[in-house]
Amino acid sequence: MADDGMLLNFELPSDAFASTKSFRGGGWKDRHTAKKSFQYGRKKAQERAVGSMPRFDEVRSEDEGLILPNPRPAKRPRIEDAEGLQSTYRPSAGINRSGQATTIHGSSKTPKDGVISSLFSFNPQSAPSYPKPAMEAEEIVQPSNAPLEDELANFTSLGLSPTLAAHLLRKLGIKAPTAIQRKAIEQLCAAHADAFIQAETGSGKTLAYLLPIVERLMQLSKQMKTAGTGLNRESGLFAIVLSPTRELSKQISAVLESLLACCHWIVSGTVIGDHIDNTEVLDVSKVRWLVLDEGDRLMELGFEKDIQKIVGVLNLRRKKVVDSSLADLPERRCTVLCSATLKGNVEQLKHTTLKDAASIAVDEDMSTADASSENKAAAFSAPAQLKQSYVLVPSKQRLVTLVATLRQAFKRKGSVAKCVVFISCADSVDFHFDLLTQQSLTAGEGAAAEPKDDATPTQQSIPKHSNKIAQGNSISETRTHGLATAISSDQNQVQLFRLHGSLQQSTRTSTLMAFTKCTDPSVIVCTDVASRGLDLPNIDLVIEYDPPFSKDDHLHRVGRTARAGRDGRAMIFLAPGCEEGYVDILKDCGPRNITRHGADEMLKKGFSPSIGVVGDKDWQEAATTWQLDIERWALAHPKHLEQARRAFQSHVRAYATHVAAERSIFDMGQLHFGHLAKAFALRDKPGSIRVPGQRPGQNEGRKSNDARKASAGRAAAGSTKRGRADDDFEDQTPTDKEAGRRRTQAKLKSMGGASEFNLG
Repeated sequence: MADDGMLLNFELPSDAFASTKSFRGGGWKDRHTAKKSFQYGRKKAQERAVGSMPRFDEVRSEDEGLILPNPRPAKRPRIEDAEGLQSTYRPSAGINRSGQATTIHGSSKTPKDGVISSLFSFNPQSAPSYPKPAMEAEEIVQPSNAPLEDELANFTSLGLSPTLAAHLLRKLGIKAPTAIQRKAIEQLCAAHADAFIQAETGSGKTLAYLLPIVERLMQLSKQMKTAGTGLNRESGLFAIVLSPTRELSKQISAVLESLLACCHWIVSGTVIGDHIDNTEVLDVSKVRWLVLDEGDRLMELGFEKDIQKIVGVLNLRRKKVVDSSLADLPERRCTVLCSATLKGNVEQLKHTTLKDAASIAVDEDMSTADASSENKAAAFSAPAQLKQSYVLVPSKQRLVTLVATLRQAFKRKGSVAKCVVFISCADSVDFHFDLLTQQSLTAGEGAAAEPKDDATPTQQSIPKHSNKIAQGNSISETRTHGLATAISSDQNQVQLFRLHGSLQQSTRTSTLMAFTKCTDPSVIVCTDVASRGLDLPNIDLVIEYDPPFSKDDHLHRVGRTARAGRDGRAMIFLAPGCEEGYVDILKDCGPRNITRHGADEMLKKGFSPSIGVVGDKDWQEAATTWQLDIERWALAHPKHLEQARRAFQSHVRAYATHVAAERSIFDMGQLHFGHLAKAFALRDKPGSIRVPGQRPGQNEGRKSNDARKASAGRAAAGSTKRGRADDDFEDQTPTDKEAGRRRTQAKLKSMGGASEFNLG
């Protein structure tokens, strides 16, 4: 008791006023060891003293009733729910691993549906970001795939007839060629020789090889008319274009039909499958042009033997034309190989199908014959005008961060017209589509619960089957379109589409057409089936929600935007830790700069209230409330829960299929399965997530030929390509990853094996 009557209630250590113990004599190591031993003993004594205090949230003084905080919080009781699962009731406040106070939001009642964890606690920390250098005046970057502005770079000067050049200008609105079109058209119109075309995505490779073929056929038709005959359907087949996917084939056919509008006597068609042996009326003896589009993708999907067979059949069935009207038809066949990259398998295809080929590329170094393959592959990059960024997102915050990013992108009407979200597997696409279009899901501040009449796309832009919904409020195999209630607002209604290779071909075609013609702001969630060659108009933003399986896949994904000289943005989601190493790969792709974002930054923009002062608690509570809502939504119906589990299971399997060179970045041993499960609205223990069998309705949807070829190609590639989950560490030598490898294999095996990834 002090003289003024105040109570001093504090306690000092018993040795607080003792002199610091000094250590004399002996060597340096002896003194250092003695000092460490003394410090360790003192630390243990303090811990024992604290441990002897009462285990209450507060300590009450018996003398005057003062309350002191207890350094040890009360132990959390374990409670069994109705299903026998042990759940942990967490207090409303705690301390995370970094020592910062966190708040766990949600119901104050004891949870009865598994463990509820906070979005903002126990998340891995990212590498420290260094201060950015002082920004100078931003340099104006010229688009690398835009049409040329040189007055001399017109189509007539390259060898095209005035009729075809005028058609390009008046009917198609194409005023000037791109750089790769200028080189390819000039080369292919001047000489009938094999060629290898390599250029970045969005540079117009399709017109680069179609225009010379159409021009040569128009000249042939003109000569036949002079001889008294004409080119018609009975004249035969003169050109074949092979592409890896049906979507790309239909797109090439659409471009070709638009070109042939000025010469209606030349007819185009589209066939799917191998007709060389099965279609007797298919006469290939007059084929003089063979184009292999997306050659790298053709090899990846396992079409090497099919291509060799087709080339062999064309060589065997080719004969000298005796028809005098076709005397000007070239005697030999011209083969054109198009590829965005020049890897080892493309080199092999090049040597197999081409003879004395001319290399056509924008970069002079890439067109030289003595350039190494490594330098050629490194020269391919993203368009110069593309703005790339990455966001570091902990696994448990992935879903809410995606929603926040899309909300921010479509916050204002007219800000973003269309967006593509790439996801690794078909099951995950279905899950996210169903979740983001749920009418019963709380969409947050300002979101629309029901679609408005003026926000519905025109009937012409919606597939007839797009609004068929199965019972139980679960996704239907035919429903590929809906209002994105989770990201829409009163000011901006957003339409959502889905696309993957396991859908029926008619569904895939109508979905792409609907997305292309939709005049409202729209998002399409899709697998890599939409990453190659497709020219989707007005794509302003590409989000790689799941990292690509290889660097080449990344370049093709981001190539859906910033096409033909237009601006575009691309963002990729990466987890803090080893995945941050992927930033170096992004820099190798050649953008002018890469912007870094944090998950908190995106969540604050997407979940903050539209008016008023914004505090950390506001957007954290909004994000947590939304997360808890979708977890309850997943638990509300067995179909929802199965869908979420199936998506999680397929995602983990797909994660193990990255190329060998990048497996140290996407390390399965460092993947936190528990946190990742939360991103799929799951409260289950990862080891208990087992969904055997195929996805419901998968047998109904006819599996496409390219998906079957993909499975066969990956199985044949083994560990040298994407391989299986059992081989995902075969090319890694550090022995310290052996334990993580075995644990990963055990978890994958417990989830039903890894033979089916559903990547299509």
